[in-house]
Amino acid sequence: MFISFSSCRKVTSAAAELLSTTDTAGFIFPAPLGSVSDFEEILTAEQIRELDSIIVQFENNSDNKINIVTTKSIKPYTSLDEYSADLLKNWENDDVEVHTVMLVYSKKLNEVEITAGDELKRKLTDKECKRIAKKTIVAETEKSDYFTGLKTALIKIITEIR
Repeated sequence: MFISFSSCRKVTSAAAELLSTTDTAGFIFPAPLGSVSDFEEILTAEQIRELDSIIVQFENNSDNKINIVTTKSIKPYTSLDEYSADLLKNWENDDVEVHTVMLVYSKKLNEVEITAGDELKRKLTDKECKRIAKKTIVAETEKSDYFTGLKTALIKIITEIR
């Protein structure tokens, strides 16, 4: 594994040691709680069930998969983009990863990232991911309506990859 510390980021010795180990996944990424993993605890149980129900119904009729994740921290990462891509790789094996969309939102960081697996990038381009994030999640989270933002984004993602 090659790690470059040439940027201006300050990396603690503990973080450097963690990154240099071969099994960092358990330290960095929590295990998924299901299709919706609300680690930031911004959704109610009913809202999680509703989002999960939409995802399960979609996945039952598709080869594609969707995960929604909320997180307070992306440490030791400094970019939600990198964190999301690695979370997708960590949670899914190579065969499933290419057919998966990972939507990661952080209220604490005030950031959202939608990452599409390789097979879905034709239907859900980076430009489209940014548009969905901006027009749905960001618009609703500015009003502190996290559930509506995530649900609207989920429905738009499903429409695009169907």
